[in-house]
Amino acid sequence: MTAARWALAIGWTLLLTLLLLQPEADPVIDLGLPQGDSSLQREIFFSALHLLAFALTCVGWFWALNGAFAARTSLIIAVIIALALGILTESLQTLTLDRHASWIDLLANAAGTLAAARLIWRRYL
Repeated sequence: MTAARWALAIGWTLLLTLLLLQPEADPVIDLGLPQGDSSLQREIFFSALHLLAFALTCVGWFWALNGAFAARTSLIIAVIIALALGILTESLQTLTLDRHASWIDLLANAAGTLAAARLIWRRYL
């Protein structure tokens, strides 16, 4: 069971990394997300997706680590992984042709991670 949890957490992390670093004009995995100029509605939509994705990342890593470590340690490591992934992927977007780093996305990544951590903390610690 623990190996399956690790595989799911690693698989999700790799998929999310690919989704966040793929070019918008010619994506490897086309999710059918709306293209176009930046608008408030588009920013809110994408920020909500970032928030959800990084909440799932934190929960997934906590779930994978919780069998191998104490709950508190698992949560700390899960938060570090999710925050590091958020910072790394936003930074690496500057190397793509049609993407850029965004403070709004970075804040949504952190907010999703910390919201999930808070829920886990209230449930398990």
